[in-house]
Amino acid sequence: MVLMHTDRLEEYLETILYLITKNRSPAKTKQIAEELNVSSPSVTEMIKKLHSMGFVEYKPYQGVELTEKGTEEAVRIKRKHQVLETFLADVLDFDRKEAHREACELEHAVSDSVLERLYDFLGNPEYCPDGHPINIDKSNLQREEGFIPLDEMREGSSGTIVRVTLPRETKERLTSLGIITGEDIEVRRKQKQGCISVMAVGSEIALGRDIAKKIFITPKGKSL
Repeated sequence: MVLMHTDRLEEYLETILYLITKNRSPAKTKQIAEELNVSSPSVTEMIKKLHSMGFVEYKPYQGVELTEKGTEEAVRIKRKHQVLETFLADVLDFDRKEAHREACELEHAVSDSVLERLYDFLGNPEYCPDGHPINIDKSNLQREEGFIPLDEMREGSSGTIVRVTLPRETKERLTSLGIITGEDIEVRRKQKQGCISVMAVGSEIALGRDIAKKIFITPKGKSL
């Protein structure tokens, strides 16, 4: 019962952090209710509880803000989720959606010491499978503008490369082929076996899905 209570508190803090980052302003109680699929009275009750614990401040007609203590806790939970998601996707080969769902369940049960061992085992990655930085803190919280992994783009779509989350050696090889942050890229063909042919700096390049899923693109127009 205590574990369930703690899980719920953590879910609220993580959701409030997400909404504040997305909004660039306080999280609205209606938004929190929609994200967590709960009633508005349930949100109000939990906000009062979080406030009494020193995690949030609530201003009528403005919304919910995290205190310094609340931000530190929310960032800790978010990082735990990202490390677990990375392990599930990169080591156990879960797809991104499955990895996200499973990480949501596991993040409340894994201790900080186990998490750090896991992070070391993964080689201290900078980014999670969604392309977002793992080691954030309250000084660099900001909304990440919409981007998607290259392997989710359609044939004929194009966009700009915004992030490559691959090992240094692989990144250097891709750089020599023109796969560089800031450059435009176009998806020519997607093969059934997962290989993707793209155009970059005037050359056609074939990439495996394991590489393409770690190249993140800001699509142009309706490239999704």
